[in-house]
Amino acid sequence: MSIDGPGELYSSPLPAGRTGALYNAFSYPTKISAESVALFIASHTEPGDHVLDVFGGSGTTAIAALLCERPTRRMVELAAERGIQPRWGARNATVYELSEIGTLLSRVMTHAPEPKAFVAAARRLVDAASKLEPTLYGAKGPDGQAGVVRQIIWSDVVKCPSCGTETTYADTRVRYAPLRFDDRFTCSCGHTGSPDDWKRVIEEVVDPWTGEVRARRRRVPWKVYGKSAGGNWSRAATDEDTRVETEALARDLPVGTPLVALRWGDLHRTGYHQGISHLHHLYTARNFRALATLWQLIEDEPEELREALRLLILSYNASHSTLMTRVVLKKNSKDFVVTGAQSGVMYVSGLPVEKNVFIGVQRKIKTFAAAFELLHGLTGEATVVTGSSADLHLPDGSIDYVFTDPPFGGYIPYSEINQINELWLGQTTRTEDEAIISPAQGKGVGEYQALLTAVFSEVARAMKPSADATIVFHSSHASVWRALTASLADAGLVVTAASILDKTQASFKQVNGHIAVSGDPLLRVKKRALETPAPVSATMRDLASTVLRPSGLLPTTARQEQHRYSELVGAALVGGVPITMDARALYRMRGDD
Repeated sequence: MSIDGPGELYSSPLPAGRTGALYNAFSYPTKISAESVALFIASHTEPGDHVLDVFGGSGTTAIAALLCERPTRRMVELAAERGIQPRWGARNATVYELSEIGTLLSRVMTHAPEPKAFVAAARRLVDAASKLEPTLYGAKGPDGQAGVVRQIIWSDVVKCPSCGTETTYADTRVRYAPLRFDDRFTCSCGHTGSPDDWKRVIEEVVDPWTGEVRARRRRVPWKVYGKSAGGNWSRAATDEDTRVETEALARDLPVGTPLVALRWGDLHRTGYHQGISHLHHLYTARNFRALATLWQLIEDEPEELREALRLLILSYNASHSTLMTRVVLKKNSKDFVVTGAQSGVMYVSGLPVEKNVFIGVQRKIKTFAAAFELLHGLTGEATVVTGSSADLHLPDGSIDYVFTDPPFGGYIPYSEINQINELWLGQTTRTEDEAIISPAQGKGVGEYQALLTAVFSEVARAMKPSADATIVFHSSHASVWRALTASLADAGLVVTAASILDKTQASFKQVNGHIAVSGDPLLRVKKRALETPAPVSATMRDLASTVLRPSGLLPTTARQEQHRYSELVGAALVGGVPITMDARALYRMRGDD
């Protein structure tokens, strides 16, 4: 069935549920699950219809279109919860995406390999790499027993501001029983103060892999976690752990390993990125060598499985293999919880974590196999294009439905983050076509709006007259919303309904932003009718009064309080009211009440 009017999907929030295999197969920034998108597609289209995504990202829309042929239990549950009875069946999809890593993910998932063949190849790959580097993750346990590293917490080295004595940042901050970070530390010289006042020690080293001299923050292993025949263990790092890292750095790398410069932009910080000029500087030598060995061995596997194997390795790479991996404190925990890199940034903490790459990739195999079980053998056609959607290859009036989530202004510089994976692929995103607000790229709101207009003009051309589009968007800035609405208007598109996507977990940037706005507006968009629209007399401030009314639609829980700006923007877009108010201004009104 298709939805006429706002309908069920636009009158209440749609949760972004996480399906284990599909969600966890690849740690790539996503805004909504494939199953939730599949419900939109199945509700707006019929089997055999053609679906388009012009900001393809990780290929969620194409995956969702294919899943309509073989709906998961969660998809059926979501439909029942909303009283929707879609006709399940294969849909076809076209996805445009600028990034090399995004299109790799889309290609692999929409043309999933035979699961058993993939598992066999992946296990061979990890086994062969482990045999080529048998001592790479070797370590002795507390009692001297032979073992293997699971992970190592490294620490910046700092020096006392009074006497210059060097110690680790970890020793100035970390306390146990209970586990905590202390804000005061006393040096052996008697100086007491904040550990933040202890300056990082900078060392000048010769990079043996490039021959260049660089100044970097000095880091040393601090705590080692491993396993032996008797089980898991942990201990303080020793000189032997440092020696193993030095030895890994001293040997030549496999031929073709990408010893290439990073393209720094908006995410570069002069502090924790000091000395990090090349891709391999974001890793310990051991982890970079492990990845390089795996990467080279992929060429020994069947050609039809190589892209899936590359995706397997890269799925672990950016989130878990680099110095951006970190520890967190959890209440009542006896030791640190090791987690991955923070989403949307390239932050390197004072306590980075080195995880065993061979163990990590091995664990990913099962997750990928489960995803391929869901997707292998589906009959819908998925076309994945690496390139700008400002020039679609599609005929006029050929698209039945569009689902897309454009970049949110300057929210996340995807091309800068993606290079951690794309430099392994040998090709990075063409930034000149990236729709983004970026000082580093010289793009302001005007350039961002122009790029969006070019894309949405193509969308309008390719849509059938009766077709719907769903756009997911988020921003706390009125200027970004005006850019979006102007680009839609210039393309001949109009917003007819809005709802809120209540994500299960906000991104790092969203949680730590100055203005808390949760929930991405879901916008239903159609081609604009030829008749002249009626003049609008309401203002955004008029709408804000309704949104902030205590008896309004939204309860007053903390999370739903943060939905108010998203609700206000949705109401303004549907009513044709100019967006003149930032989230900050709305919440200031709340404070004045």
